[in-house]
Amino acid sequence: MFRLLLIVSLFFASHALSAAPEISGDDALRDLRIAKRGLTDLHAGLYRYITEAELDAAFDRANAQVKDGTDHAQMYLVISQLAALVRCGHTWTNFRNQPEVIQQKVFALANKLPFTVRLIGTRLLVTHSASKDVAVGAQILTIDSRSVPELIKALLPYLRADGDSDGKRMAQIDHSGEFSAIDQIMPLLYPPKDGRYALTLAQGERIRSVRVDAITSAERADVLRAQGVAAPSASWALKINGDTATMTLPTFAFWDGKFDGKAWLTDAFTRLNAEKVRYLIIDQRANEGGDDALGRTLTSMLLRAPYTQPTFRVESAYERAPYILARYLDTWDFDFFDRTGQVQKGVGRNWLFKEQPAPLTIQPAALAWRGRTIALVGPNNSSAGFLLARDLKASHAAYLIGQTTGGNLRGLNGGQLAWMTLPASKVSFDIPLRAAIAPDGTANAGVQPDLVVKPNLGKIRQGIDQEMRAAQALIAAWRKARP
Repeated sequence: MFRLLLIVSLFFASHALSAAPEISGDDALRDLRIAKRGLTDLHAGLYRYITEAELDAAFDRANAQVKDGTDHAQMYLVISQLAALVRCGHTWTNFRNQPEVIQQKVFALANKLPFTVRLIGTRLLVTHSASKDVAVGAQILTIDSRSVPELIKALLPYLRADGDSDGKRMAQIDHSGEFSAIDQIMPLLYPPKDGRYALTLAQGERIRSVRVDAITSAERADVLRAQGVAAPSASWALKINGDTATMTLPTFAFWDGKFDGKAWLTDAFTRLNAEKVRYLIIDQRANEGGDDALGRTLTSMLLRAPYTQPTFRVESAYERAPYILARYLDTWDFDFFDRTGQVQKGVGRNWLFKEQPAPLTIQPAALAWRGRTIALVGPNNSSAGFLLARDLKASHAAYLIGQTTGGNLRGLNGGQLAWMTLPASKVSFDIPLRAAIAPDGTANAGVQPDLVVKPNLGKIRQGIDQEMRAAQALIAAWRKARP
């Protein structure tokens, strides 16, 4: 009997030793060499917030993690952390650009919580639930014995934002935006045990422990849809109620060309003027960006006087992108990779564009609206969403209510982007190809609203929209004060 057991154990040990990893150590190390070269040769803002030594040390740690072989999920985590280290809102493992193998082996797994959450400070509130054991409004205290602060600390190194805009990083943890680290990062770091999560949760005064089955995000969405929970919409909307209108602008990203945002804005402000609307609330809290020309058009329709945007120095990391990287890169305009005649060598690592942007003055539109405007803003606002918040505040075209935005007043890396797909792991990550550099001394921060609204767990649990309530209260005060 002992001999039989020994033979069986040796068989399984031999089988385990012979089982090859999904990605060999040599292939994983090659992927990391390509990723590093992509960043160092193409990323114009690479050393805006980190040093070359810090980047080298991070890649050394990554090499040690994968040198004996790895899998797609682990490589997705490794590249996500390296991208996040750059502290750039446009440098990340963009889920939209991941090939099918990553979609299936990383995103489509049945390892998600069967409910959605909102993070309020360091507390997790259940917003929608596909589990009979977890009620909407419950507060999640622990997941597999890990407290929410512990989870936040573990997730933050994988999340993108510009400079010190940590609110943007926190906003990516829950389900308030398109990307959720609770869905995409946490299950890779801490997979469910035997397909289940152990939770400690609070419902009213009662604290209890439950175990719930992990599911796919698609399965959760199906259950919530059956409950009547609609998926977040990217559509613009204008609603008029008496003397007040609410304009909802959840995105500026309409790359398929099927939506004419400028025409929509023209029609909207024509209607506001025709119906003599006095107050406008612009809800841009979900707006992460897209076409910044849409923000300029909107700003022009709110201005009382010309407004000149801040001017930045624009740089590139290269004159011509290395040909050896071409096979791993994609973008919407391959002219981005050849700047011959457009740039000249700068003092440091980067190249300066010979034609630097001239100060851009936005003129009030012919149909400029003469009412009073409030813009609801928050940490999800980055890229063109951040630029709109910046311009609305600086031009006094709107009164801002909410939380500090994402983005950064020091300037953004973006405008031109490429995505690099690594050959062995197939992990893809975005690389911005231009950097806009603000004058020295510019604050390392997003846009601070005129009125800060601190999210309150109790009010959110009651379904109260605090920012909208604050806007309505301000409009009521304006009405009372108006002659």
